[in-house]
Amino acid sequence: MIQFPKKKYQVIYADPPWQFGSKKYQDGNRDFDKLEVNHYSTMTIDELKQLPVSDITEKDSICFMWVTDSHLKEGIEVLESWGFKYKTIGFNWIKKYPSGKNCVNFAPWTLKSWEICLIGIKGTMGKYKKVNNIRGLLEEVRIKHSKKPNEARIRIAKLFGDIPKIELFAREIVDGWDCWGNEV
Repeated sequence: MIQFPKKKYQVIYADPPWQFGSKKYQDGNRDFDKLEVNHYSTMTIDELKQLPVSDITEKDSICFMWVTDSHLKEGIEVLESWGFKYKTIGFNWIKKYPSGKNCVNFAPWTLKSWEICLIGIKGTMGKYKKVNNIRGLLEEVRIKHSKKPNEARIRIAKLFGDIPKIELFAREIVDGWDCWGNEV
């Protein structure tokens, strides 16, 4: 594990490497390998909870955390272990194909076309909001396995302006954001 940051932040943006069941789904003549370990290293819920995120947050801070609906309960538990109180869903990403049609992701119960981003608050963040017109619905093309739409980061930056922000489990360097992750 790479060294955790020491700086303090008001905005935490996280896409944790959740562990999922190891299943293979079949669609017509194609097999879809849904083993997340084939794409990136994952962490257990306990490992995620033990990350010292509360040590890098200011007393007034917000966390935007991506989670699938199958991990909603665990997502809220991780938020709380990091010192945040769950407030709401910040973004609902409707995944699109380049054609504009909704993606279809296989799941044990119903076909999925979305992913959600939870919001957790520590202290008071309302006084830091710059605008009140940020939409929660993201209808963006799915580009690569688990890569989140850049638009989410853009909207968060518009919402809070130039305050200290970090992306945890980052895969790329983005202007205006510090980043931490083993894929940067």
